[in-house]
Amino acid sequence: MKNEIIFRQMFEPETSTYTYLLADPETKEAVLIDTVLETVDRDMKLMSELGLKLKYILDTHIHADHITGSGELRKLTNAKSAVSQSANVDCVDIPLDNEQELQFGITKLQLLLLLGTPIAV
Repeated sequence: MKNEIIFRQMFEPETSTYTYLLADPETKEAVLIDTVLETVDRDMKLMSELGLKLKYILDTHIHADHITGSGELRKLTNAKSAVSQSANVDCVDIPLDNEQELQFGITKLQLLLLLGTPIAV
């Protein structure tokens, strides 16, 4: 039987922001989606408890409602940050293009850009 992907949905109430953790159960490689600066410690603690290694930090859009935690997470983990190339962000490691894939463990996320916003499928 194939191991199921690790999935956690977390919520930051002040900005009503959801952050998602995806991880491969065998390799322990992980992806965080839509992080919040104020919850970096929470996210790091959860990954530590689960024995995960952060590979990618994905922002689905430029956040007007909060400051992303991707910069701080990059410093703490050496993970690569990723956002749509249409966002014109200079400090990103991977500018994403439509249908681009990001692989962690045996799992691949394929990104679909809807009006310049990446959606992982």
